Amino acid sequence: MDESYLAKFIHVFSIFVATGTFGVLFHTYLEHRIKALLFWSAAWVFFILMQVAFYTGNKEGVALFYSFFSGTLIYGALVYLKEYGDIKTSIRPELIGIIPPIFALYGIFLTHLGLSYSFSSIEVPFVVLSGIFFLFSGFVFLAIGKKKGNIFYLSVVTITFGIFVILYPVRLSFPSLRFVWIFIGTALSVGMALLMINLVTSKEFLFFEEPIELKIVLEPGAKLISPEEYEQIKEDLKDYPVLAFVRSLNIPEKWNAYYLSTEEQEGRLFPTNLAYVAQTISEYFREAKKKGLEGVVIIDCLEYLAMYNGFESTVKFLATLKDFALINGGVLLVVIKEDAWDKRQLAILKRIFS
Repeated sequence: MDESYLAKFIHVFSIFVATGTFGVLFHTYLEHRIKALLFWSAAWVFFILMQVAFYTGNKEGVALFYSFFSGTLIYGALVYLKEYGDIKTSIRPELIGIIPPIFALYGIFLTHLGLSYSFSSIEVPFVVLSGIFFLFSGFVFLAIGKKKGNIFYLSVVTITFGIFVILYPVRLSFPSLRFVWIFIGTALSVGMALLMINLVTSKEFLFFEEPIELKIVLEPGAKLISPEEYEQIKEDLKDYPVLAFVRSLNIPEKWNAYYLSTEEQEGRLFPTNLAYVAQTISEYFREAKKKGLEGVVIIDCLEYLAMYNGFESTVKFLATLKDFALINGGVLLVVIKEDAWDKRQLAILKRIFS
């Protein structure tokens, strides 16, 4: 097969995968209303437009759509990190400030190499700058990946893609390897697309992987339960995909559990990250309702949350969760030790859960 035809096939294939990725991301956004997905959907539209511009020889289009692709990708990643990440473990957004000097130093370095393409071509500086933002996006994904392990490979591929894009002027200086560059670029972009699809269709978004019946009768709404009742609930719901935020490690294997701790370890959630807890519970209840199931959320560490967030903030947080449960026909169970609260606090808690 002629090399030019093979290159066109690879080009069309990458656009096909990008279109499918856009479809999955946008569909998931419509179902879950996660802001980051809207920006990531737009990013893949710009990728498609960039590919069209590249193969039609429109250098201004390449520069423009590469910039929009990298910009919407990193913006979505930062939005996702802000809403779902743990600030104590995230990278610092102010590190964006190192990009201009890196950009300048790289330009000087290319000039001294004496390559046929430096920063003189109209699109080169903009593509290189986009590559730096792809690189930064990969590190943002890596920070998010401390809480969600399936993002790790996406971060690695995105970082590699960023390096590949940064080397754009170097690649242009070796036109004989054009097909190799096309193949590598397509492989990396397709890898990013497939890993992003894997992310948005993972357990973080789809809590109910198979039809399961609730074996006990639970009234929709919110309820305070004692530690003794909690032990019975563990037994009764051991095969149900309960969403739990816990301090105890003795929980059923099939539960979707988040362990609250101040230690920065994978799979652990900082106790002050109430925004992430609330968003996760909201998504869980909506997903359960969509599948015709009764979502069950358990919090077994209310005293721990109050210690780090204060009583008033914790009460407001619980009131919000109760609303989520009622709106979606779900069940919120909060384990409480009554002797851990004073009379006023206990009265307020019981009033909320009445």
